[in-house]
Amino acid sequence: MTPDHNAAVSPERARWYAPPALAQLPRLLSGLDRERHSASYGDFDREHWSWKFRDFPLGMLQTALYPLALVWRYPLPENPYHRNPRLLEWIVAAMEQTLRRQHRNGSFDGFCPNEQEPGVTVGIVHGLAEAFRVLVPHVPEPTVQRLLASLRRAMDYALPRDESHAFISNHQALFAVGFLDAHELLGDERCRARAAQVVARILEQQSPEGWFLEYEGADPGYESLGIQHLATYWRRTGAPELLEALRRSVEFYAHCVHPDGSAGGAYGSRNTSLYFPGGFELLAGELPMAAAVAAFLRARICRNNVVTPSSADAENLFPLLSSYLGACLATGGDLGDAAPRLPCEILTGSKRYQRSGFVFAGGPRYYAVVNERKGGVCRVFDRQAQKLVYEDAGYVVTGNGVKWTSQSAGMSQAQETEEPSKVSTSALFAEIRQELPGPWKFVLLRLLNLTVFRSPALGAWVRRQIVQRLILRKHAGPLRLRRRVVLGDNEIRFHDTIELLAPVKVEGVALPRNCTPIHMGSAKYFHPAELDELAAPDLRPLTALRSERKASIEFAIKFPAAGAPRLVEGAATEEREAGTREAVVER
Repeated sequence: MTPDHNAAVSPERARWYAPPALAQLPRLLSGLDRERHSASYGDFDREHWSWKFRDFPLGMLQTALYPLALVWRYPLPENPYHRNPRLLEWIVAAMEQTLRRQHRNGSFDGFCPNEQEPGVTVGIVHGLAEAFRVLVPHVPEPTVQRLLASLRRAMDYALPRDESHAFISNHQALFAVGFLDAHELLGDERCRARAAQVVARILEQQSPEGWFLEYEGADPGYESLGIQHLATYWRRTGAPELLEALRRSVEFYAHCVHPDGSAGGAYGSRNTSLYFPGGFELLAGELPMAAAVAAFLRARICRNNVVTPSSADAENLFPLLSSYLGACLATGGDLGDAAPRLPCEILTGSKRYQRSGFVFAGGPRYYAVVNERKGGVCRVFDRQAQKLVYEDAGYVVTGNGVKWTSQSAGMSQAQETEEPSKVSTSALFAEIRQELPGPWKFVLLRLLNLTVFRSPALGAWVRRQIVQRLILRKHAGPLRLRRRVVLGDNEIRFHDTIELLAPVKVEGVALPRNCTPIHMGSAKYFHPAELDELAAPDLRPLTALRSERKASIEFAIKFPAAGAPRLVEGAATEEREAGTREAVVER
């Protein structure tokens, strides 16, 4: 994110965000080659320069120099890096290392040789430009001149091109900020115009419900990153139409915050549980709901139920650190008791966002999220205990040596219901095609890198095919799930029926808490709530699929006025529980 670089540290925000960020600086610095006489001096990819497990350094890791610049510049509480001369030398070395990697045509590579991706190029420009803005006037003049010349070449390459493999709003928002960076440093009017054009396109793609498009739908984790980039752009341009778009996005996102301090999950289009606080803190002075989200999650970050710097890998560590450190510089918006309360605290009844498929519901004791466009995947929380009590990520059926899932985006159809408290969805199962890299695949990829990828146009075509194969393409399976969910005042009742549409030798049926059937590097981070044993329904009745080609189960999560929530098997209602099996939901 881009804070006001003349701003002072906010003591209140730094109290929450600085300690978890500073605690990870040794890990970030260990990834950097800090030896002046090393051939890889300034390289942030330790797996390349130290372990030599990777044949090519990841270019985007070089933008880790930006959070280092922030800790060098600002006197955060207990910050040993502030104005440290050796750290400044290492940051400048990382700048020089990055500049040496630029192709003659102005492009940078991100994840493979000759990638020449315009989006990666703009992303690296953003990291370089923001670090430079933080460190001025402490960057040596020769480096300044090389940096500005590099930015000009990068813009000449990126301006006539665009990321073409999918529309990913948080990427586009980053590009807008990167083009704005280049405009402010170079005075190139083309960059300012392109930044405005990118923002206009993001707003065109924004759902009437407020969320920004991430591949095939809404994803709360990446929504928070898109909010951060767009809030940065708004802060520097003051575009009123963008602030209104951000207001609607924040209002939507607020529903995706849960009582235990988590956000998102399997019900999002990209299955992520990321949370980038910087955008909400930047907007807190203008949008009361942004202030409410920031305050609620700020106080619960220590629970680690969203992805934090401590649980992130190298690829997400530096953007999270930038967000946390930038949030320390945000000012205003501390509404205290006047802040609005979040839906997870006060929502009564249900709220449906039909285009995304998200249905949010609240009772006296619970808060729940169901996505009727992903086969009814859901998360259910105890409001009083602020704990997760039930979740499922859809069914996984194994047969004929193949696995199918009921949660694939684009394979579900929501059914019309007369009552807002009822959710009814029909989902075709899709094959789970998890592909892992292997030696021969890497040989093929490197051959493509050294040949086809030398042409930016052909390289872009190959990337589109890879994204289609790993993320977007669906292979329908021979099963259908019909799920009905009734969101009562004191219980949530599920009725699930699975049908075989073609002969299959069913080998197993599972209802896992987590399942990520597509390639998504930012999913599957660990959260402490995963250690909790949650009650789950008995799936043995579904073995009838093998003989009858159709099977059903019914169960409910009940929230009594006193005592622990419990899972009740069978056709149980609030009035009739005879003949059912109960299991206490762990608290």
